[in-house]
Amino acid sequence: MKKKSFFVFFFILLTVSLANAYELATEISNENGKVVVSSTGYAKLSLIRMDTHSKGMMYLHGTASVNGKANLVMWVKVEGKYYFSKMPYLQNIENQKNMDFKIPFNAAEKTAIEVILEVELLGASQVEVENIKLTNG
Repeated sequence: MKKKSFFVFFFILLTVSLANAYELATEISNENGKVVVSSTGYAKLSLIRMDTHSKGMMYLHGTASVNGKANLVMWVKVEGKYYFSKMPYLQNIENQKNMDFKIPFNAAEKTAIEVILEVELLGASQVEVENIKLTNG
């Protein structure tokens, strides 16, 4: 009887664990230049990576739509270290459509080799990002 109770308990525990993992599911798709990430719970991930060899001032441009609540942050790798650039208007974005953004970063005389757009979904949300380009200036 103890063995049977243990297996029933173990099965219930495993079922509950799998249910919680599914609730936090994150899905990413890329179609026709539009990257979409959606999650049923909190998620934070590097959504878009770009290789570059830029010096001085650079800007990451794009258009974002948010259904729910999210944050967007640009990370730049310079001399083996990552630096971030956060814009206040890209924090706690809630239910916005076709919002153009421009995130600046100044590498000065050093060479930036990688740029990453990080997306943080604050609960059940969906973010669409398109028209991404990196410019110097």
